Parts: sequence; structure tokens; C-alpha cells
Amino acid sequence: MTDSPLRAPAVDPQTLARLAGGLAHELKNPLSTINLHLALLEEDWQEEDGVKPRRTVKTVRILKEEVQRLNGILEDFLRFARTDRLELQATTLQEQVEQVVLFAAPEAERLGIRIQTYLDLEMPPLQLDVGRFRQALLNLIINARQAMEGRGHGTITIMTQRQGDQALVEVLDDGPGMTADTLQQCLQVYYTTKKEGSGLGLATVRRIVEAHEGHLEVESSPGNGTRMRLFFPLKTTELADG
Repeated sequence: MTDSPLRAPAVDPQTLARLAGGLAHELKNPLSTINLHLALLEEDWQEEDGVKPRRTVKTVRILKEEVQRLNGILEDFLRFARTDRLELQATTLQEQVEQVVLFAAPEAERLGIRIQTYLDLEMPPLQLDVGRFRQALLNLIINARQAMEGRGHGTITIMTQRQGDQALVEVLDDGPGMTADTLQQCLQVYYTTKKEGSGLGLATVRRIVEAHEGHLEVESSPGNGTRMRLFFPLKTTELADG
């Protein structure tokens, strides 16, 4: 791990929301139209015999896959840009972490990866957008799992603890870790080292945490795994009661 964790800079939510709305208007409807016409074209050519129809159907299917990929990138961007619209409710980190782990554990176990938790049971409730928090934590678990895929073993550790007026969630893995260059860029929009990645996974996690008035820190180095630290504010009244 590095001695100095990388801390993400803030992002202007209003600018992103306007950009997201314009992007959705300009791209979603045309992509849907393209996909519809490709489906009709595929249906027409499937009824024909010969080399040319088979080649055409293959090409159409490739184009449909690309349209779906573009739709996925657009949806990732919209989720990234609109995280300032929170629906807050009182909940506990213990409950939310356990729910995410329950969902993520089967796929991890199939790959030989164990998920273990060390949760602070005395942590007071805090205000979270439950759906957004679960999305952020699941993104981190998936990232950690993907970093260890192919090894047949590995451990993802999730810990929660109270640090003064903040609640801390840590996600650690014993994967290959990041180079110094990757660590410096990993929180940037559209930066990815994955062949099929959109480059918005960690950026979206950052946005979700910032929307809760918290912050995200990343520690990693080659051969030493990665540690993600999510800080969320605790309410003053809850601190006084504690």
C-alpha cells in the first residue's frame, strides 16, 4: 500500500446533470431506432439462403452488439452524472453491507474468491441513499473480483468503523495492485485498464460518495493489493447521543 492515499477532487454536479440530459436526448432515441431497424434487417435476411445472407446476418448481429455496448456506456454515464439526486433514509452500514455481500458472494465463490467482513456493530445509523450506496459498494467488489479473476483464489475484505464524525467503509483485496500511473488516473472519468470497461466505475463510486458529502481515498501498489476507503458524515445529533 502507498503511504499517501489518493483523494478524489470534487466534481460540479450541476454541469454534469446538464451534460447528461443533453447526451441522453441526442443519443438514446437514435440508438433505439438503429437497434430496431437492425433487428428488422436481421429478420429479413434470416429467411434467405446462401453465403451473402449468412454474412449479412453476422454483420448485423455485430452491429447490434455495438449498439448495445454504446447504450451501456450511455447508461453508465447517466448514472455517473445524476448521483446528486439522492433519496436519503436512516439506515445502518451493517445492514447495507450485509445485503450487498449476500448478493455478490456466490459469483465470487465460484471464482475461488472469499468475501469476509469486519463490521462495527456499534456504528450509529446514518443517512444514505440505499440504492446508490449499494451500487457503489458492489462496483468496488466487482472491481476487486475482476482484479483477481483467473488466479483461482483471493480475498476481499470489507470493514466498517467510526472515525470521529465520519463513518468509514473499507474494501481491500489481495490482488495485483495498481502501478503508480494507474493509481493517479483511476478516478478520472473514462480512464480504464479493462478491455470492455467504460471507465466510469470508480468515477461513479466517487460521485456517489461526494453526493453524500463524503470523500473517497485509494491506496494501492504493485503486488500489495488495493484499499478503497469511503468516508460518510455522521449527523451531529447522532454523535451527541453516542
